[in-house]
Amino acid sequence: MALLLVGCSKPIIKDGDAPAGPAYVKWMPGAYAESNEALTLPAVPEKWWLSFGSPELNGFVENAFKNNYDLQAAIARVAQSGAQADAVRALQSPTIDGVAGYQNQGPWNGVATAPTTEAWRTQEVYQGGLRVNYEVDLWGKLGFNTESAYQKSRVSQFARDSVALLLAADVVSTYFSVVSLTERLAVGTRNLNSITKVREGIARRVNRGDSTVIDLAQQLILEKNTQANLSLLNGQRVRELNRLAQLQGLVPGTLKIQANSIDAFKRVDLSAGLPSELLCRRPDIKAAEASLLSAQADLYAARASLLPAFSLSGQSGMGSYYLSSILSPQSFFFNITSNLLQNIFDGGRRDADIRATRARNFELLEAYASTVQAALRDVEDALNGLETTKLRHQALAISRDQAQQLAGNTRKLLERGAIDFVQLLTIEQTVLASEDAIITARRDQLKAAVDLYKSLGGGVADKEDRCLKEDRRG
Repeated sequence: MALLLVGCSKPIIKDGDAPAGPAYVKWMPGAYAESNEALTLPAVPEKWWLSFGSPELNGFVENAFKNNYDLQAAIARVAQSGAQADAVRALQSPTIDGVAGYQNQGPWNGVATAPTTEAWRTQEVYQGGLRVNYEVDLWGKLGFNTESAYQKSRVSQFARDSVALLLAADVVSTYFSVVSLTERLAVGTRNLNSITKVREGIARRVNRGDSTVIDLAQQLILEKNTQANLSLLNGQRVRELNRLAQLQGLVPGTLKIQANSIDAFKRVDLSAGLPSELLCRRPDIKAAEASLLSAQADLYAARASLLPAFSLSGQSGMGSYYLSSILSPQSFFFNITSNLLQNIFDGGRRDADIRATRARNFELLEAYASTVQAALRDVEDALNGLETTKLRHQALAISRDQAQQLAGNTRKLLERGAIDFVQLLTIEQTVLASEDAIITARRDQLKAAVDLYKSLGGGVADKEDRCLKEDRRG
């Protein structure tokens, strides 16, 4: 009868319980309505960084996946949680132990059974066999504990996926920063050489009396300011390069990069109109869902603990007063015991556990809704950043072209004596600022694309919702 009841166990659901996450967040896509998902999920759904067309960058990302210590620690935590889930699941199975015992009792027939000291003697007993214990899961408590542990193991998997996603985004963004700083240093050095040549020319004109020391001082100030700015840029590049090495598990100062122009990377065309179902790939949303499911299973297990617990135990083997006869047929023995345990009074501990677990359900429900809302905000911010950086880059490109053309014409006029050095000084500063700004704008445009990839939980090459197709547990 007990075994028949096992198949009828259902969670005890009461009015006022926290609703399921997808039901609570009614404005979310229907993709979140399913909760049964596969245990093993890919850490990175799509190699989105390939879209930038840089083999060097691709190699850096792959190295980071292999060697980054934070990711390796996250992978180890997945193994831990999986083993813990297996340990909880094992409680649903019977335990079988091999037992071997030796007992020496005196008096042989029990306490105070020897009438005289001459009749007092000991009795040895030898036993060996198997012992079986099994708790019948009448109300599904052990099953709910197993489901809770399973969902917790999934949380650790999604945490690993989050680390992998953020690691890839960090490597790509840092790489773009290094390349942009390399190019800014090159532009600054080229402008510094030009400024130095102009300063030398002014010095010669001062010696001839064709210019003033004021013009020379102004040009010298611009030269030294440019040198100081280059030193600052070089320090920033070294720090970013060291960070890129650290992300790949390398010793700082050992990493070299070949790219030297931010324009060498492909422009990624990501536009609005992306399906919101892509958000279901985000590891943080999946982790919030799994945490909510784990808390619900904990609540059902806590309520099931209020009901009687039924356990079976049995032992069988061979036992004898004499070791020489322990294998004889008459030495065989067995015993079977069943227990039905119902708690009567525990000071309200079980009720308190239920209230605490129920409150945690509501806490995780709100956290789930907040996570989804934050994901939507991240996508909107990323799309806005992508559009604004694109417009900024276009405007600065026109500004740079005009400034370079103006500088060339001004130098020609200066050679003819049509303008003074003050005007050239101002234009040179404008050219330097324009060229530096366009590089920064291009870097920001690439980083905005990285932010969008990250906010969507991966790439967008396949806009179909595959979350349910691939992650459903049979």
